Order: sequence, then structure tokens, then C-alpha cells
Amino acid sequence: MEDDEEAPPLAVEIDQPTEPYPLQQSNSSGHKDGDAPVGVTVITGYLGAGKSTLVNHIINSQHGKRIAVILNEFGEEIGVERAMINEGDGGALVEEWVELANGCICCNVKHSLVQALEQLVQRKERLDHILLETTGLANPAPLASVLWLDDQLESSVKLDSIITVVDAKNLRFQLSENQSSSSFPEAYLQIAFADVIILNKVDLVSPEGSADFLEELEKEIHSINSLASILHSVRGQVDLSNILDCRAYDATHATRLESLLVETRALSTQDLHDSGVRTLCICEPQQVDLEKVRLWLEEILWEKKHGMDVYRCKGVLSVHNSNQLHTLQAVKEIYEIVPTRDWKKQENQTNKIVFIGHNLNENVLTESFQACVM
Repeated sequence: MEDDEEAPPLAVEIDQPTEPYPLQQSNSSGHKDGDAPVGVTVITGYLGAGKSTLVNHIINSQHGKRIAVILNEFGEEIGVERAMINEGDGGALVEEWVELANGCICCNVKHSLVQALEQLVQRKERLDHILLETTGLANPAPLASVLWLDDQLESSVKLDSIITVVDAKNLRFQLSENQSSSSFPEAYLQIAFADVIILNKVDLVSPEGSADFLEELEKEIHSINSLASILHSVRGQVDLSNILDCRAYDATHATRLESLLVETRALSTQDLHDSGVRTLCICEPQQVDLEKVRLWLEEILWEKKHGMDVYRCKGVLSVHNSNQLHTLQAVKEIYEIVPTRDWKKQENQTNKIVFIGHNLNENVLTESFQACVM
């Protein structure tokens, strides 16, 4: 039986701590001009789901990448993040200690986290990727805000994707158990914010009827977040190409968002858990005024009109007086609308926006969006 208390990845401790690097002022990218920013994958999940097992799999796989891992070590006596560098070619792991504020990384350490990431990317040796493992009950939204469009980080690092690891055997119990408790939101939020969901420990599901059980579990997950892809795993063993370099937040790599144009399955879902958390999709064939869309979106995201709380938002827009397809992404109150490419002749120039959140009202969203139509 797999241990619920997962051991963190092994590392070799450095006796003498390294001097902290000063933050760059004129060019805070921390890498040579022309280099791409370093991707950051946030790994989250409920306690015991298998996050550390996944991290161990990644840093011990022969992928040829130099990967830094920041582990959130929550404790009452000291608050540190253990950052490990994996050579990716069979070399030894090296550990350095990066001092951060004590407490949950998602809530209290924004500025220290920025500094820690800057120090990592300013190392002499070029990093290929950074993994950030959160605590078991961490809400990934503040992390996404820091990593996605934070001015302090500028172009040195970029949010690549949010990976949520869930326990196939216990997920249904965890969702129902926490439904009415104060800790309920995190179990749902970790799924709602995910780009990829790893359904781990599928081997512990009873063989009798396991296929039907896992299929129903996928339906429950997609009822919360119908945009996320789902991978099955045993002890965190997954194809790394499915979880690294996803570029889920890269506006220049809009394949996932553009796929909304040809998506045939129903993206809007019913709330299967009576939690109020669901996915909702609205469509509008007529062109829209971009500034009106911004005002409309800000009312929803910032003012939480009609009690709606949007966690994630993705979409494509057909903008008046523009021949370019615009993509929309939002994480809580932060959003970005950018032109990505010209519309293709055979494409249906339409607006399609997908919301993931709490207390979403389809009629209100659809009717209020009409004010944006030209």
C-alpha cells in the first residue's frame, strides 16, 4: 500500500549557503537576451494525492533537462523552501536553501517567492524548467497571479501550467466530505484551476468495476472543469510531454484556446456536487467592441456581479474592425486579451467564452454580453 505521507525528493545539502543574487534592475530577465523565459509548472493537490511522488518521477527521469524544484516546507519552527537542481543526465542533485517567509506559499510569500525565482534564473547554469510544489490545501490562484502577469518577474519566468494531482480512490470522498466545511473550497479549486489533472493511484481502485468507476470519476472532474485534460497514473508515472512545456498561458501558443472554435462537446456542465462550482460556455456570433468587453469582464471579475465568482476564464473573440483572432484568459481578477493571429477564411468568426467558477448564471452572462455586440 502506498504511503499517505510522501517523502520529499532526495537531495544533497550544501554546507555553506550561497550568497543571494541581487535582483536585476534594468534587465530582470536573469538570462541572456534572446533566451526564452523559464517555464514554471505549479503542482498542487490534496494531501496524500501523490504530488511528491510525481516530482520524484520528473526529477529522476532521463529527460536531459535542468529542472529546479521548489518544495513548500510548511512548519511552525522554520519556514524555508528547499530548491533542488536536477542535472537531468544522471548527475547528483544539489540543494540550496532559499529563505522564505513562514506559512502557506500561496498566501503570504509573494515577494519572497519572486526573489527566490529570480535567484534561480540568474544562476550561471541555464535552467530549463522550474517545478513549484504547493502545500496540500493550497489554493493555486494567488500563485498563478504571481507567475502569470507579475510585473516584478517581467520576462524571466513564465507560468507554464497548473497540474493537479488527485487520489483516484479517495477523491469522491474528499469532495463530499469537505462540501460543507471551511476547507471545502480547496478540493474544488485545485480542480477548477488545473490545466492538467493527474488521476493518480488508479491501481488502488477495486478491479471489479474499476473502468466504470474511473469513467464516472472523470465525469465528476469534468463537471467542475471541462477544459482540463485528465491523465491516469500509478505512482505518478506519466508521460512528461503531457505535463511539461504545456504553454497553457502563452498567448503566442494559442492552440488550446483556438480549439474552442471547433469544440463539439458540450463545455457547459451541471453541478453534480451541489457545490455551485461548474463550467459554463457562452457563444455570440456577432463581432464585439473590445473596450466594452473589457468593461463587461471587469464587472464580472472585479465586482462579482450577481454573486458570481469566476476562477478561470478562457475564450476567443471576434473583434470589430479587426481581422485578428483575439484570445482571452483570466485567473480570478487578472485577465489578458491579446490578438494572436489573422482569422482564417474557412473559420467561423465567432465569440466563445468559457467560465469556471462558483454560482455562475448562464442567462445573466449571455444577456449582459449582448451589450458588447456591435
